[in-house]
Amino acid sequence: MRLHDHAVLNYVMQQPNPILIIYLFEPSLISTPESDVRHWRFAYQGIQDFRGKIGHNKILVLHAEALDALKMIAEAYAIQAILSHQETGLEITYRRDQAVRKWCKRKGINWKTFERDGVRRNIPDRRGWQKYWDDYMNGDLFPVDVSGLNLIRPNLNHFQNGMVKIPDLIAKPDPSFQRGGETKAMKLLESFTQNRAKSYLKNLARPSLSQETCSRLSPYIAHGHVSARHVYQETKAVKDRLGRNIDQFHNRLWWRCHYIQKLETEYTIEKEPINRGFIGIEKEFRPDYYKAWSNGSTGFPMIDASMRCLIETGYLNFRMRAMLATFWSFTLWQDWRIGAAYLAKVFLDFEPGIHYPQFQMQAGMTGYHPMRIFNPILQAKKYDDYGVFIKKWVHELGNVPENLLATPWELSQMEQNFYNTHIGKDYPYPLVNYDQATREAKEKYWAYRNSEHVRKNLPELWRKHSLPKDIINYEEELNIQTGLVTESVMYNPKP
Repeated sequence: MRLHDHAVLNYVMQQPNPILIIYLFEPSLISTPESDVRHWRFAYQGIQDFRGKIGHNKILVLHAEALDALKMIAEAYAIQAILSHQETGLEITYRRDQAVRKWCKRKGINWKTFERDGVRRNIPDRRGWQKYWDDYMNGDLFPVDVSGLNLIRPNLNHFQNGMVKIPDLIAKPDPSFQRGGETKAMKLLESFTQNRAKSYLKNLARPSLSQETCSRLSPYIAHGHVSARHVYQETKAVKDRLGRNIDQFHNRLWWRCHYIQKLETEYTIEKEPINRGFIGIEKEFRPDYYKAWSNGSTGFPMIDASMRCLIETGYLNFRMRAMLATFWSFTLWQDWRIGAAYLAKVFLDFEPGIHYPQFQMQAGMTGYHPMRIFNPILQAKKYDDYGVFIKKWVHELGNVPENLLATPWELSQMEQNFYNTHIGKDYPYPLVNYDQATREAKEKYWAYRNSEHVRKNLPELWRKHSLPKDIINYEEELNIQTGLVTESVMYNPKP
């Protein structure tokens, strides 16, 4: 839903046939555990913004599964081609694409897809990927001139069975969340390059200040309201002025695409451990842990503030996201898939290709990344300046001095009375003993990670998902961590 850098619309401007633009609210996708009204509200706002640019009645919006929608359209029009960007999504969208491709083949319809974000389809490993990504991100943008689009104004009488009845929750804006649409994305991009990016690196790890100085463009990129390439080039243009801030921002754009490529290469990452050796690891589900973690009542203020912020706004900086993931996976010793599905639901910028490989990395499911567990007590002391973030989201602790906020359970009875904050009544005791629970989790994890059935998968994982230059580093890291000798890599890592 954009006019800047849109390869599909740029392509059709040069074609003689009339074009029908469609957007589908697919019931099966809306009903997935990862789905939330916040995602569809944001998407709908993007549609409304786009309609304002190309004409209100020139987008056909249907509430239907993809095949059902295409069959309806085929009854009204002679379809010669279907054009779209490639999607690296959930397994359900992967299966949908397979079904659509079979239908197109039966009907003699050409389905032409366009790559996005420098992510390549059907590649066995990463040889040459870095150069391709560099070339893609620095390549020509694809602008769209609305006057050059031969757009069909659909006759809605043909599509009554699939017409969308937008619920009030989707149609009505919620001021707690960012508003979707290319217009908003362009304003954010401008404010970031002109001013906000100057403090990007300084405040990146701080959950409160990062809300202003991070780009806040991730939901717009995820929903297609702006392209990653457009963002890359606009920020590259101000690199001389903003220096390392832009370097670090570009690093994160690179990592974003790198992780999407992982899911594109291996769609099973959504549901199965990247390293299949972890399939048998035992973690008993605790409903009480899930309830406390998912609603922000664990008794750890930084965990609870972060989760409540996500629930209310859909946004949280990366460090705190990683902290939520490691707390769930290690400290509470719970299955990564359950935690990942919930966070997908509350992230406004949920992008499957980033989300699942990243969550698995934080949960230790690769078997080769260094273990990083983000201690919520240390994170609060180091990154929540003056306790602003905790006090904003954990109102129960509003009277507690900033130097005591990270560990309120240590308040004496006299202090609890003085600050009128009673632990166990106004705010819960910690769900677990952090040091003990984390130590036990590490012992269980390393016993599994050092096993042969985990280690034997590493060469194939490196070959498939790592850049050639990184493979030796992974071998060395594993040797340092375990003292074990790994197998040789499966191809020559030299370019």
